[in-house]
Amino acid sequence: MADRRREHQTLLHVTTLSLRHGTDLRAILHAATVAATDVTGAEYGALFYHDRDEHGDRLDLFTLSGARADEFPTSEPVRHTPLFAPTFTGADPVRIDDLAADPRYGHGTTGGVPGHHRPVRSYLAVPVTSNGGHVVGAMLFGHSEPGRFDEEAEAAAVAAAQGAGIAVDNALLLGEQRAARELAEDREAAAAAAAARTALLQRITALLSTSATTVDITGSVPRAVTEATGCVSAALYLLDDSRGVLVGHGYPPLPPDLAAALSDIATDADTPVTEAVRTRTPVTFTRADAARYAGLRGLDPGVVRSSLAVPLVERSGRALGALIVNWDDAAPRDDEVALFSSVAAQVSLALERAQLLDAERAARENLAGSVAALTDLARTLQRGLLPQRLPTLERVAVAVRYQPAVVGAEVGGDWYDAIALDEGVVFVIGDVQGHSTTAAGLMGQLRTAVRAYVTEGHGPGAALERTNRLLVDQAEELFATCCLVRLDQESGAVTVATAGHPAPLVADGAGLRELEVEPGPPLGVDRAATYPTATHHLRERSRVVLYTDGVVETRADQLDAGVDSLRRTVAASAGAPCEEIANRIMASIPHRLDDDAAMLVLEYTGPSAELEEATLPLPADVRAVAQARTFLRTALNAWSATDLLDEAELVLSELVTNALVHTDCATGVLLRYDRGAQRLTISVQDRSTRHPRERHADADALGGRGLGIVEAVADDWGVTVEGDGKTVWAELAVEDG
Repeated sequence: MADRRREHQTLLHVTTLSLRHGTDLRAILHAATVAATDVTGAEYGALFYHDRDEHGDRLDLFTLSGARADEFPTSEPVRHTPLFAPTFTGADPVRIDDLAADPRYGHGTTGGVPGHHRPVRSYLAVPVTSNGGHVVGAMLFGHSEPGRFDEEAEAAAVAAAQGAGIAVDNALLLGEQRAARELAEDREAAAAAAAARTALLQRITALLSTSATTVDITGSVPRAVTEATGCVSAALYLLDDSRGVLVGHGYPPLPPDLAAALSDIATDADTPVTEAVRTRTPVTFTRADAARYAGLRGLDPGVVRSSLAVPLVERSGRALGALIVNWDDAAPRDDEVALFSSVAAQVSLALERAQLLDAERAARENLAGSVAALTDLARTLQRGLLPQRLPTLERVAVAVRYQPAVVGAEVGGDWYDAIALDEGVVFVIGDVQGHSTTAAGLMGQLRTAVRAYVTEGHGPGAALERTNRLLVDQAEELFATCCLVRLDQESGAVTVATAGHPAPLVADGAGLRELEVEPGPPLGVDRAATYPTATHHLRERSRVVLYTDGVVETRADQLDAGVDSLRRTVAASAGAPCEEIANRIMASIPHRLDDDAAMLVLEYTGPSAELEEATLPLPADVRAVAQARTFLRTALNAWSATDLLDEAELVLSELVTNALVHTDCATGVLLRYDRGAQRLTISVQDRSTRHPRERHADADALGGRGLGIVEAVADDWGVTVEGDGKTVWAELAVEDG
């Protein structure tokens, strides 16, 4: 497309030379040769022009660029040599990379060129033809180094030669008009006519030089022709191949009856316009001639007495349409036919350029529209995979943000989630490697898997382990990072596990810190990977920020710089609401993201004042049961909750005994008492991930009733898996009344 525009620019530049230099043919052709030598990259260029003198026709060296006249032979006409002769007979362009190596010419000491000729290795020659197809000269280009002319240089030379031919025609036409004016009896009338024609050519050239689209050309040319010549009307008919019609664009607009018949003309209709397009020759006709065209029968021509239809033809020979001009007097003279043929040639050139630009513009618009539609679809898909609603929590407000990277229509794999459980809430932030629909689809699967494992009762570490195995078993080539944070809203206890993901930030009255945890590898890398957990306590009003690396990483800034910027923003906003903190963080990210950015900002009001907790590590032997009972009585007495003592001792004994008997590794007891709800939670930890199973013991059996007793006495009980262990818990409440 760029090469075609270069040809158009070269041709338009050369054809406008005739208007700049008037009838000075030598100045026109010299300027054309200089321009062509420059655009082809030749060392020198020469133009031979067909002239007449007392000896008859001859082709003489007319003008040079980049060389002196004495560097060319004078004794032997160049058109008689084997190398140059084909160009002067109108043959196709000749382009030779190395004249000295060409078997046709590379013999002797001169390489096929006449003696005393300037040295030439790279050679390019094109004929110069008139509008009627007659050879009027030749343009020859040379370079002392081989291989200097490529296809682009040849195309530019052809365009320059075509422009030179049009310039010659224009100059000769202007010269003929001047001669006719000087010979005419009424010199003033002849001068006015010639001036009008010259003005028309100048006006058309000026219009076409600034007309960038087909619409510009069809809207301006008919009006310019009408106003400059005083004709009744003019129109451009352009071929619409898809509909098989010639579409008219005229000035002034046709009357309604004529517009209905002549606005669109079928290409197979019998009209002067279709005849001109079909034959590629001008068609003149008068009102008397109209009867022989079936397509004009029954139409009232009004004041029109004569018309001229001139074909619009591309340089390749493809018909573009026709220019039609209508008068209210006699048929157009030969000089008027020549004038409008010249106008049509310039319009054809401009239309060819405009149609290329129109096609390029339409392609860009279509591409932009497709990309925009695909981007919208992709982002809709991405947002559809994210949670549409987050749970409403008693002691936590949550603000979430997601901003896609500026990477066209691709989607990424960042996600966030919040999962409300009976014993707390789990917050999730994750990032699947890459930007693609595969990454987005995998993100949806991982989000679902994490949610399922957490809801099933697995702790953060165990949920990551199971999700990791799921991803490895899928044999996906992508990996993901993820961070899980489980928050007990009442106590402020926070359990954290990460899979290659940045640790969350916490801002409270003590300052800014990370929720430190030993990180595990990214998900999908190692099937046997484990994910340690760490427990922290939020003992006051706090802000917690979970984020993906798109928040802190750009091409312009290193990761450390981005993390430092995030930490400064969070520290400076520690007392602000979570929505405001999220806005400030997003505002600090560069407008053009290189990666997706997702985050959760938690605004935690602090632990409940009515919650009491106590913990006791246990030995792995039978002493653990007695120690646990003593620990329970002491705690309940301190909390004034002795109403629960009998049931609590029974449940605690069974849970500890069950852990010792079936896992041989009870590790600790956690007691939690909610004064407001008068509810006690007893939790016993061990290092086995196997879930306890209730057994049905015989009436005379001495054991096997532990979980049955727990289920009968407790208001609720359950199991939470934590990495390489589990917690079995039970709840007891003081009964009303």
